[in-house]
Amino acid sequence: MTTLKEQYHSTMGLEEAEKMILQTLKNVMEDGINRDNVEVTVIRSDTKKMVSRTPDQLDAIISQLS
Repeated sequence: MTTLKEQYHSTMGLEEAEKMILQTLKNVMEDGINRDNVEVTVIRSDTKKMVSRTPDQLDAIISQLS
């Protein structure tokens, strides 16, 4: 939880928030994260619609993590 508190800021964009969440999961999951063991779903405030990230989108985000 501390990591989220340290990294969160009210002006962060959706892409930055997704990266932050996945980085946090990567840091705490023993087996690591990959497209088969995580899912990311977003509910956008402007459209009120739920959108799930595809496996290819997850791979792209995960590949950017440290």
